[in-house]
Amino acid sequence: MNEKNLAQYEKTGFLAESCKLFHIKDCIQKEFPFHYHDFYKIIYFVDGDVSYKIEGKTYRLKSHDFVLVDYNAIHKPEISGNMPYERYIIYLSGEFMNQESGSGECLKRCFEMAGQKGNHVLHFSPGSYEELLGCLMRIETEERGEREYLRDRMLEAAFLEFMVLFNRACIAQPKAFITTAVYHEKIVDVISYIQAHLTEDISIDFLADTFFISRYYLMRQFKEATGYSIHQYINEKRILEAKRRILTGVPASRVCYDCGYSDYSTFARRFKEIVGVAPSLLKENRQRV
Repeated sequence: MNEKNLAQYEKTGFLAESCKLFHIKDCIQKEFPFHYHDFYKIIYFVDGDVSYKIEGKTYRLKSHDFVLVDYNAIHKPEISGNMPYERYIIYLSGEFMNQESGSGECLKRCFEMAGQKGNHVLHFSPGSYEELLGCLMRIETEERGEREYLRDRMLEAAFLEFMVLFNRACIAQPKAFITTAVYHEKIVDVISYIQAHLTEDISIDFLADTFFISRYYLMRQFKEATGYSIHQYINEKRILEAKRRILTGVPASRVCYDCGYSDYSTFARRFKEIVGVAPSLLKENRQRV
């Protein structure tokens, strides 16, 4: 999979398939903006001089780290030095990740654990990451090969195997979650508060008073940590939640009020600015891609 195809996925922010793998090696230093996707992403870091920023936290990566980027999490890599940045990137749709076994176990367990621990990077024992890398290489070989009978089913089975093994490794090695992220504790607390109270009125003054921090210092540090102003961040998160609900079948007229907007016209205008399509046309446009 080449960088042109990868850039298209980064730009559109959604998957046409249930799963996708890219193996990328950037030999020229690049700048990446903060961005998000309405799918899940796992990165297997091979080599480079890279830090990864996710929702206010910065992780210094080392070879064989796995990075978990949750659905709609704001993130970006920061590249230093002249070393090539090599990584495998696994994109997984919500539909794929929401699959459950007969006993009710789901593939999102690893992301749930990352959320509970507040850490999004893992470093497994050698045996585990070698087994997972073997899965990625099999997927890569299958994708590059000639289109054979039931190739799509074979690929889906390979991705499923990877996710089952990945979740088992997370459960067996809870200490694999890296705890050395660098972050501003109050800013991360503000981010958590916003995410938990999206439907409520949230002002900068309220946040500054609640977390005992100067409003101007809060605004500056928040922008540095996320790439967004507080106002932009709240709007983006509300619209992303609205988008998720609409795609599950909830009427846009109801989603508007559920996501903190007091009138539909304001909601529809902001939705179109951020998503690029009117909320009433979202599902129709999604199906055409």
